Amino acid sequence: MESMPYELDKPLILPEHLRGELQRVHGILLEEDEIKNIEGMIICVGDVVTHTLLKMGIKPKMAVVDYKTKRGEMVFEDVRSFGERVFRVENPAGTITPGLWDAVKKALISEKNVKIVVDGEEDLAVIPVVFFAPLGANVIYGMPNTGLVLLKITPEERDKVKDLIKKMEV
Repeated sequence: MESMPYELDKPLILPEHLRGELQRVHGILLEEDEIKNIEGMIICVGDVVTHTLLKMGIKPKMAVVDYKTKRGEMVFEDVRSFGERVFRVENPAGTITPGLWDAVKKALISEKNVKIVVDGEEDLAVIPVVFFAPLGANVIYGMPNTGLVLLKITPEERDKVKDLIKKMEV
């Protein structure tokens, strides 16, 4: 497979025909009590996911949040106060901006726990997370009306993300 650039200089836009593919569960559905058994680095995407982990006493390496849930704006105090380092980025729905791409990359090499606060939408943040996260890391994200999903970073998952990126519009 050809190599992918590590720098993104233009926004990637998710075409309409790929939306259905991303609405499927990629990974395994978790019961809340199964989270305690996860070993290794944990990265979470979503406010409710981050709140769930924090209330269980689990501090993720990185959390990507937008201070919204499917029911609208909602800020959990533990999510607001999380993060030894905080990045703020703009990222419209259906898009991965260079700012989000760069923030994920920097967050994962940081020695500290990092929160990325997205002004806009954080749902596609799983894509740069899978691209940059180390093999073996655990990504937990929320699937609306379904639950928490665990995606373990493997070479196969990374290849799927690279293929998806190639199909996105610049």
